[in-house]
Amino acid sequence: MADIQDFREYTSTPLRRNSFYCFSTKRFTQDVAIVFLLVEGYRKDRRKRQANFITDWFINGNIPEDLQERGFLSKMNIASELTREYSAKANSAIDAVGLTFKDKAKNHGGGLGGIFGALRQKTGNNKLSIDLFDEVQLRTVEMLNENGFHDGEGNLIFRPDHTYMPFGGFAGKLPKFRMALKEAGFDANALGIY
Repeated sequence: MADIQDFREYTSTPLRRNSFYCFSTKRFTQDVAIVFLLVEGYRKDRRKRQANFITDWFINGNIPEDLQERGFLSKMNIASELTREYSAKANSAIDAVGLTFKDKAKNHGGGLGGIFGALRQKTGNNKLSIDLFDEVQLRTVEMLNENGFHDGEGNLIFRPDHTYMPFGGFAGKLPKFRMALKEAGFDANALGIY
């Protein structure tokens, strides 16, 4: 079975990421593959809205209904205690940094001291931890290993440098999903989701 480094190698270029996405649609594991790609995208930028999007949509399951139709997107298939744990960890990290200037000022005690503290924080490094979704991504690798990227003997079926056509049934869902990705600070083309 492949480990996380193998999957990172499988998705090391934009073309490989697109092949990864397209192959996963044929195996109906695109929702899991998308989470893997989103976490990789998050690792580059570490934006709060990216973390919020991953948490809200894929961990908590707040995906618009029309994007859930025909199984295009779904909440990660994890136990409820892991859902709570992953969600709490991400929300705690987001809250500690603060989504808005007002949040940052409040986190620094409010008032004039809070404003100055928020200004210092805003000029410093206010990115989230790069390893915030490590456990989530490890779980996606387990699911991908279990569901179609390898044959029964552990041999890789997916060929990273091969061109795959995506499952056509999901084509109508992509424009709305790509717009949501853009609003969350992701570049869908760089992620290979097209």
